[in-house]
Order: sequence, then structure tokens, then C-alpha cells
Amino acid sequence: MNVFHTNHLIVSRFNNTHEVDFFALNSHPEVMRYIRPVKTKEECWSFLMENINLYKNGSVIGRYHVAAKSNLAFAGTFSVLMMPDRDGFHIGYALLPWAQGKGWAKELVINGLHWFFEHTDQQQIFAITEPKNIASAFVLEKTGFAKLESMEQNGKQLDVYVIHRNA
Repeated sequence: MNVFHTNHLIVSRFNNTHEVDFFALNSHPEVMRYIRPVKTKEECWSFLMENINLYKNGSVIGRYHVAAKSNLAFAGTFSVLMMPDRDGFHIGYALLPWAQGKGWAKELVINGLHWFFEHTDQQQIFAITEPKNIASAFVLEKTGFAKLESMEQNGKQLDVYVIHRNA
């Protein structure tokens, strides 16, 4: 089921046929460097099933499959998840190396924000990145997010960004 699309990407729900795509992303050390530890094939299968179950409650929460419009090749993920330690949501994305440097992260964030605010009554959404992830901070700032604060989570220093519905 397609969720939204951009000029170059199609964002849809993951399903159990996406096991290879999900593993390609979640086992890639470069892609996961600022996100979470890499996962084994078995861990990825369980993680994929957890994510598919998130769709069942009908909310916007979940991780979504991102494919290139031109050839339908798997490019990465887009996500809307609950914000740790506060009432709210955070937006996220991860792209495989071949899909980076094309402006697609910016497309995902801009179109993902429109989709999120269309489908919720939330007045803001957060984003989280490590201070060392300069590319991600750049995308967030270019799409209208403002740095709100720094925090520590699981021993990691993180920067928290926010954007408001009316931005």
C-alpha cells in the first residue's frame, strides 16, 4: 500500500516480501552508523515483523519502504515513531549509499511532513540525530527544523530538532 510519493520516490508499507530489502538496510554498517547497531538476518526478520505489526492500529506510526520511482529499486526507509521520553512523534529516514547525495532525503522529509500533518492533528514533530551526523542535521535545517536541545539516550549524545505545523 503506497503511503505517499515524491518526485523520485515511492513510500509504501513494508510487507513480509521485503525481507531482503530490510536486511540490506539494517545490516549495512555505513547506513546504521548513526541509527542503531547492525542486525543479523534473523534479527532483521523479527524487526520487520514488529514493524509490520505497527501498521495494524491504523496510526501513522511505522517504518516505511522507500523505492526509486524510476526502477522501483529499494532505496531506504522513512519512519514516524514515538518520541522517547515525551508526548510526540519523531520523523526519520535512512538511505542506502547508492541513493544518497541525490537530494532524496530532503524530498522524503518535505513530503513526509506534509503527509504526517495531513493525517494527524499533531502541532509539531521532532527529529533526532547525532551531532556528528552533519549531513542529517543539514537536511533537517534545510527542511525547516530548528534545533531544540541536546539530550543523552543510551549513553549517546543526540540533538533534538522540532518543526511546527504552521512552519
